[in-house]
Amino acid sequence: MLRHFPQTKVDGPNSGVRVAGLWQKVFRVKRDNIEEIQREIIRGQEKIVAPSEIDLARQRYLENDPEIAQLLYESDKALQAQDLREAESLALQAIVRDKKCSQAYVIVGRVAQLRGAFDDAREAYKTAVKCNPENGEAYFGLGQLDLKDENKSGTIDNFHKAVNLDRGRADWHAALGKAYMEVRQFAKAAKSLKRAAALDMENKEYRVLASQAEDKQRSHSQAFRVR
Repeated sequence: MLRHFPQTKVDGPNSGVRVAGLWQKVFRVKRDNIEEIQREIIRGQEKIVAPSEIDLARQRYLENDPEIAQLLYESDKALQAQDLREAESLALQAIVRDKKCSQAYVIVGRVAQLRGAFDDAREAYKTAVKCNPENGEAYFGLGQLDLKDENKSGTIDNFHKAVNLDRGRADWHAALGKAYMEVRQFAKAAKSLKRAAALDMENKEYRVLASQAEDKQRSHSQAFRVR
């Protein structure tokens, strides 16, 4: 230490303490630098996606381009974390790479919907459908917007298209069942809600709603026979 930094050489009764203090400062700076480097490494790894995750993303989004699949994967993660700006930015990057990337438009639509920009959301979902008429999430998004606008026929139509394209989504079947309940089509409501309950057996709400729909169906049928 004294050989490399002669200016640190001090004389006097407290010289040892003063040199030790300087050593502590040097070590503290070094430690801080190391910690900052570690933080930078962690920040740099945040967007590193494992090959297996990219493969799953490619299957999930029906996307052959691994770079676009990664952008969609990261965008979805940002959306789940409520980081709307990041989610939108990544989705737009995917669109720049492929202007027909249906799933990217779905994410843009979700972001707009969460922001309350419903016209923009509808336009994004419609574009997603044009790019891929088999994108169930786009139809479900349109159904949600129709539900907000109290367009019951549009809600049922779009929810029905969504569940036909992906029959494994309990929340979609439940949404369709609730929409049928609103128009008093209790038999169809019961069928959709029972399907939702079967797909998500731990969801008590779906079971209760399915039971209510069946009860209303029976009551409605009995009233009709009496007439």
